[in-house]
Amino acid sequence: MSTEQQDRLRAKYGDAAFEAGSRFQGEAFVTRLAQRDSIDQHFTRAWLDYQIKGLFSRPALDTRTRLLVLVGQYTMAKAQPLLDETVRAAIAARVPVREIAEIILQCLVYGGHVTVDPAIRTFHRIAEELNLLPELARTQLPLDGTAGARSRAEEEKKWHKDDVADPRTLPLVDKHGWLAVSTGLTMRPHHHINILDWIDRMDSEFAGLWVRFCYADMYTRGIVDNKTRLLCMVGDCLAVGETTNARGHMRGAMRQGASPREVMEIIFMTSSNFGMPPAWHALENFIEIMAEDGRLGEIGNPPMRVESYAK
Repeated sequence: MSTEQQDRLRAKYGDAAFEAGSRFQGEAFVTRLAQRDSIDQHFTRAWLDYQIKGLFSRPALDTRTRLLVLVGQYTMAKAQPLLDETVRAAIAARVPVREIAEIILQCLVYGGHVTVDPAIRTFHRIAEELNLLPELARTQLPLDGTAGARSRAEEEKKWHKDDVADPRTLPLVDKHGWLAVSTGLTMRPHHHINILDWIDRMDSEFAGLWVRFCYADMYTRGIVDNKTRLLCMVGDCLAVGETTNARGHMRGAMRQGASPREVMEIIFMTSSNFGMPPAWHALENFIEIMAEDGRLGEIGNPPMRVESYAK
């Protein structure tokens, strides 16, 4: 596209739209804008006001977090063109390339290899093109991850008293290893021992494979802080309409220091990326969590449900 054409679009839609669009969509933004403008200028203006100048420019999430959430959502949605441009935008915004890779790799837990393999190929192609593979080699973890730096005695101090008193806890720790079970007890008190016991009763071997992969390895890597990682996992779940784990990660993110406003912002972002219905459903789930925790006042005391006109 010529400079003259870009200048025409900038004059028509404003500098603010160009700046926000370029920050989150990179070079692809101008092409996307031109395509929309050629089809329908009113729609284009509305789209810019809502998604680009609106949602993408809100201060509830910093640029790094917003871009990492988008990386995770586009990975989960198998949206390779959008993932490509978002990875490039994140690199341009100086988000550490190791953090970008980490959010893609963490999607294996909820998306599986069918989802993550194409994303890895997209990311690797970009990293190779931009000569970032040496940096990735330099910043990778050792073979045992963070296991060598962990202390059972220190982590036991963080276990909830009810989990410590639960007669199932120590036998499961002994069976599957404290490195795996301790992480779950710390991150998801009350819940973790229930789900581990549930799986263990059906197939102990699989339970061990699962808890060691997720909780001893993936959730302890420490490359992205737990608050940001869990906010991204909220986005990952919402991208594929998964609500059970989304609820757990909403609460987990807040336990790690995320504000209710940050969690809500990811839900609002979902309305743009995946439509209003899944966002409203997630918002209802979030309101339930806040009510259960006695925190509704922090988000304006909304009613639990919007009364439906359909009777």
